[in-house]
Amino acid sequence: MIVIPKLNKESYDFPKSFRPIILLNTLGKLIEKVIGKCLQFHLILNNFIHPCQLEGLKQRLTSDAGVILTYFIHLDWIKNNMMSILVFDIT
Repeated sequence: MIVIPKLNKESYDFPKSFRPIILLNTLGKLIEKVIGKCLQFHLILNNFIHPCQLEGLKQRLTSDAGVILTYFIHLDWIKNNMMSILVFDIT
């Protein structure tokens, strides 16, 4: 942890006059990424993640969501079912 004094303070006698910054070890970040990728690969390989799960996974695009949605629409058309879609854009 590194302690940096805040600018334009009259007195540096109080703890609130400083900003602590924690620096993670670069090697720790690298290990975390490698373990995350390996874990994700094995979860997908062993079907622990549903195929329609797109958020947060590598090599899953927004266009994949469109393809899946089109597939479900055509599937319902073949079965003569009605389909409704409710879409939210939350930022």
